[in-house]
Amino acid sequence: MNDYIYIVSTSVIRFFLRFVPHRPFHPKRIIFTSYLGKQYSCNPKYISEYIQKHAPEYEIVWAFQSPEEFSELEKYGIRLVKYNSFTFIRLCLSSGYIVTNVRDMNHIPFTHRQTVINTWHGGGAYKTVGSSTAVQSPSERFRQNIAHKTNLTFLSSSKAFTDLTLKDSFHHNGKILECGMPRNDILIHTADSDLRKKVLDHFHLPADQKLLIYAPTYRENKTASDYSFDTKAVKTMLSQRFGGNWSILFRCHYYIVEDAKNLSSDYINASDYPDMQELLYAANMLITDYSSSIWDFSFTGRPCLLYATDLNDYQVSQGFYSDIHTWPFPLAESNQELLDNIQHFSFDTYTKAIQQHHEDLGSYESGTACWEVLKYIRQV
Repeated sequence: MNDYIYIVSTSVIRFFLRFVPHRPFHPKRIIFTSYLGKQYSCNPKYISEYIQKHAPEYEIVWAFQSPEEFSELEKYGIRLVKYNSFTFIRLCLSSGYIVTNVRDMNHIPFTHRQTVINTWHGGGAYKTVGSSTAVQSPSERFRQNIAHKTNLTFLSSSKAFTDLTLKDSFHHNGKILECGMPRNDILIHTADSDLRKKVLDHFHLPADQKLLIYAPTYRENKTASDYSFDTKAVKTMLSQRFGGNWSILFRCHYYIVEDAKNLSSDYINASDYPDMQELLYAANMLITDYSSSIWDFSFTGRPCLLYATDLNDYQVSQGFYSDIHTWPFPLAESNQELLDNIQHFSFDTYTKAIQQHHEDLGSYESGTACWEVLKYIRQV
């Protein structure tokens, strides 16, 4: 029933918004949103900062659910508006470009003289989305119908993402910019010791501390505590295998950020840290389950392991584009398997597997995605 309420309400809103006055048109204004206006992060953030630095002729507007929390951005000439407010909608209807990382603005009837750039928020091609998921919905077909009527450009991180996610799952028949993920530029080319120091200082950790980022993906009907593993045993094994003192930063999905505040003290809650890419940059290792952060982190060359205790259920409810056992990341379905994978981790085997994985998926990552997006904006 919720699907049909969404379809009807969105259709009604789209109809009435066609009559909203939104002149004059600003061809060099760009509206940015990230994760439904909750964050200043992900691909939109890195595109915004690149354009601000290299193309000051463009007006930049960011939309947030709580604009007051991001008032610091105003010092850099960025205009802030409240996400989904009347002002936000009016600006969207009169701006040349809109950049987002989720399919979140179906209620706005964009015109063909506008360009909507959807950067998406995951690279590679791992868990299924859109019409390829195990459980499909009427709202998915509705979203696709709106997308076909919009001047929509998607970014792609790989040939597999283009074919499996954009064409097969989203049925996208518009422009695809095959340039990689702008947020990954810093993971591929940047050598910034200050960035790692920034993360360590934020969590009051010493300069020689080693970091494990634990970032499970979202599942319905699960709380943050359901994702836990034996932190003490994992820390001990990490020190034995790789040396040094380790801290575990827990980064949960943005849907359950509030719930993560009740986690065990063995974890450092990094769910509120504003930028996942900075955490990945600073991390010595990543553990996740089905999150596409594995794609991003693979370009650092550092160890990435999978911990998936509900694999069978997830395959039924969500599904994967390929057999998870063929991915290059050591897979564990229990605490003991996780410890074993840490103990027997081989850098040589892992490095070769990652290189092959990038070739198999047809990676478009080159570290120049931000530049590619700006070039595209100037051309359309």
